[in-house]
Parts: sequence; C-alpha cells; structure tokens
Amino acid sequence: MTPSQLFTLSLSTTFVSSIALSAFLLARARAAPGAKQLAAFVVIVGLFALGLLLPERLGAASMALAPLGSAMAVDFAIRLTGRGARSLPIVHALGAGATLLLLLFGPGAFFETADGLRGFRYAGVGLIGVAVAISLAAYGNGLMAFALRRAEGKRRRELAIVLLSSLVGLSTVVSFAPPLVGMAVAPWSILALPIYPALLVYGILRYELMAANVWARRAAAYALILLLAAALAGLLAAAPLSVIAPSMDFISLWLVVAAAMALAFAFGEPIRRAADRLVYAGPEISAETMAQWRSDLAGVDTTTEAIEIARAHLRTAMRPLVDVTLSSDGPEPALRCVDTGDKWIAKLTGFEDSPPGARRLAIVYADLLTQSLDDIDRRRSRAESERLAELGMLASTIAHDLRNPLNIVNMAAAAAPAETRAEIIEQTRRMNRLVGELLDYAKPWKIEPADIDLAAAFGDVESHIASDAHLRADPFRFAQALDNLIANARAAGGRIAIFVETARDATLLHVCDDGPGVPEEIKDRLFQPFVSRNSEGTGLGLAIVAKIMAAHGGSVALGAREGFSTCVTLRFPR
Repeated sequence: MTPSQLFTLSLSTTFVSSIALSAFLLARARAAPGAKQLAAFVVIVGLFALGLLLPERLGAASMALAPLGSAMAVDFAIRLTGRGARSLPIVHALGAGATLLLLLFGPGAFFETADGLRGFRYAGVGLIGVAVAISLAAYGNGLMAFALRRAEGKRRRELAIVLLSSLVGLSTVVSFAPPLVGMAVAPWSILALPIYPALLVYGILRYELMAANVWARRAAAYALILLLAAALAGLLAAAPLSVIAPSMDFISLWLVVAAAMALAFAFGEPIRRAADRLVYAGPEISAETMAQWRSDLAGVDTTTEAIEIARAHLRTAMRPLVDVTLSSDGPEPALRCVDTGDKWIAKLTGFEDSPPGARRLAIVYADLLTQSLDDIDRRRSRAESERLAELGMLASTIAHDLRNPLNIVNMAAAAAPAETRAEIIEQTRRMNRLVGELLDYAKPWKIEPADIDLAAAFGDVESHIASDAHLRADPFRFAQALDNLIANARAAGGRIAIFVETARDATLLHVCDDGPGVPEEIKDRLFQPFVSRNSEGTGLGLAIVAKIMAAHGGSVALGAREGFSTCVTLRFPR
C-alpha cells in the first residue's frame, strides 16, 4: 500500500467513524448534558480529516473549522466537569469569530510534498485561528485536568478517558506545525486520528459518559470493532492485490479476493466473542444456575427480599447491570415488577436494542421472579386470613366481654363530679372505638369502586390536585382511609396538605404534615396493628389504611416531600 493510499484510508476511516459516533450521540444520548456539543465536535473532527482529501476550496473551509471545533470541545468539557460555565459566551464568541474570519479571508494554502503527499500550511489570519484553537484546547484540557485531580472512583475514570482522548486528538495535529516555518512536511501524525473516536466510544461504553440506552452502547462497541476489523481486512487484502493484481488473470484475482473474504468471515465470530468478553463479560447460564436461582427465590418471605435477591442474580449474570424494581421509573434496562391484583407481571424496559440472548435470559428470569412473587402473596394471604380469623374471634370476645362492663362504668359515673365523669366517658368512648376498629379490621371487606370527586374529597384541608388526576375507589373505604390519615396528621400538629399526582400506571395521593415526624424506631412497623406515633391513638388507624389500600390492589408507604416532616403516600392503580 502506497503512503497516499494509507493517508486516504486513515482520513476516510476517521470521517466515517466520526459521523457514525455523532449520529449515535444524537440518536441515543440527546438529553445527556454535553451530548450535542460533543456530537458537533466529533463531526468537525471528521470534516477536518476529510479536508485533506477534498478539492482545494472545500478543503480550506474544512481547515477553517479548527477554532469552532475547539470551542465545541470546551463547551463539552464545561458541561462534563461543571466548571467554567461563566466563560461559555466568551468561548463561543472566540471559536465562532475566528472560524468566520478564516472562512472570509482564508486559513492558508495546501501544498504537496516531495513524495506526492498533501499537506496544509496555515498562514495570514489562519495563524490567528490556530492560536485561538490551541488556546481553547489548552483551557478545556485544563478544566478536565483540574476536575480529575479532585475526582474519585468512577467519576475519575470518566474524566481520565475523556482527557486521554483529547490529548490523543491534539497529538495528531503536531505535524501541522513544521509547515508554519516553511517545512513542507506531510501531516503524518494525523494517521493516529481514528484512535480519537475509538477512545470516545470506549469511554461512553465502559464508563457510561452519556445517558444512552446501554444496549445502544453495546451496539456502538460492535460497530466500532467491526469498522476497525474491516479496515484491517482491507489492508490485508489491498496490500497483496496492489502488488500482484497487474499480473494476474481474472480467476487468480477472484481466488485472492475469495480467500480474503473467507478470512473475514472466519474471524467474525471470534471477534464477536472477544468483544463480549472484553466489554460485557458474564458467565453462561447453566441448568444448575437456574435451579439455584429458583431455590434462592423459593426461600424468601417478602417482596423486598425477592427483589434484592433478583438484583444480585442478574448482577452476576448480565452486563450491563439490569435493575429489578417495583418502580415504574428509573434506570434501564430493568425488570419492572407490577402487582395487578390477581398476579405479578414483570415488564422488560430498555431492552429494545438488546441482543436476543440477553432478552431471552431476562424473559426466563422474569418468569422465575413472578412465580416467586405470586407464591409470596399466596403464603402471605393465607397467613393473613388465618391471622384475621383469630383476630376476629378475639375481637368478638373482647366486644362481648368489655361493652357490658363499659356501659356499667358509664352509668356508675353519672354520680361522679363533672370533671371525673367527663374523663370516664372520654376513656370509655376511646375503648369502644378501639373495639369497633378491631372488629372492622378483622372482618372481610367487599370493595365497590366508583369515581371519586377529588375536588370535594378533602374538605377544608389544603390540597393540590393535578389537572389530569382521576381516581376510582370504594367511596366509604376511601373516606375512611383519608379520615384516618388527616386525623393522624392533625394529632401531629402544624400544617397539613394533600397532593394528588399521576404516574404512568397509578394515581398517587400524599397526605403530608410538618409535625415532629415519625420516630425512627417505628418507621418500619408504622402500618402494622397497634403501632402509632400518637400516644392518644388506638394503633389501628394506619393498619386499617394499609388494609384498605391492599383491598384496592394498591399500597401505602411513608414518603418524603420538601417542606414536610411526614408524608404518607397512597398508590391507587389505574
């Protein structure tokens, strides 16, 4: 292969890979901070490389983009490091101004070396453009170096790979310096320019520099590896052909090309396996592993424990990491577990670009996990039924044995002083309420959902209702749950507010107060019977709320909201 052909191959590869990388960034990571700026910079790198192959006028225009490319690189560095934001207007003004100046007055001229290679000499206003480009590049690299010194862990590796790729990019233009002093030297260093987008893809892939779909990052890695493999195959095929083709007949030339293609196909599968091992290494899933997973899941008693075990299983089995969650939002890819009331389902999200093997494994594991969650619910329901039956018998006995004595106490208190009589009546009323709530909690309920008028549901309590909020629930039980929560919040004292919001598959109702908060020692047991943060409470109010939400196929949880010490969130499925 002649030096000219080597230059053409290297510069063309840089341009194609730069365009492919920028398209990937815009399509898959558009929302990530700095993605658009990085995409613009990568395109300019590709155009700069292509400029040495284009006709003179177009090539000179490509060479004039150097200051603008440096400005885009600094913009990305500022967004990546979070430093120097105030300098952005100056950076863009310098980059755009210098590029416009070079486009208007010309950045310099092309020349040809003694061995027939093409170079470019910046001259006149082009020297101003070079000075601006170098100054901006030094500033951007300084920002990253400064941030790198203070970063740790994964963040440090992110900054290191970007800084390394930037320094590689700068090193590729050093051979443009000798022509500035009259030396007609070809830009040999630019042959290393294809390494720059390769390092960026590696950084995006390995350290997740951009918030792109992880499977798309995998696809970018394969594309890059195949591109480099194709370039290598081209070299292997072109070198012998350029030497022997002139003296070969058609059959001989066809045999050489066929042999090169056979080599490319032969190395395709090892390359794919090597890429898997290098980028997303993970063990093969055997029947023994599946049996172990099934055994691990069979031994859990709570949904939370099953989710944690599932995360641990998939963390060892799949790369990238697959989250397992009960939330409808969050990182992807994920198995999002949803309780439909009749059974659990696990939805695969973020698997649109995943390879078939990864999707198949996720589907199989989702089936294992939902079976385990259904089994937990069945065991919990059976235990709850048995417990409620026992509680019902106990409540009936308490009601029978206590109400008559309470009535006698009330009658006997008639002759007591007014203050004593009021206290006795208040305490007996509290005991009657406890018995009534206990009986209500122990008996089975029938839920009859209807549309709830949210505008009228909260009375004089401060409320904030989303315009698209809609709720179907049993009116009596909904009012009962709401009364319990509001009474609980009022007992805590301070401001009370209700917020109604919509999620993708649920309506969320938050009852918040800014009282003293929930003591740490009861947070985990807050919705169990006979647990209360109010010394005057019966301890059944929040347990009844939890039972009401379970009957609706929803859930209740202790949450947080800015400006409030306590928020109880009711989640009603749509």
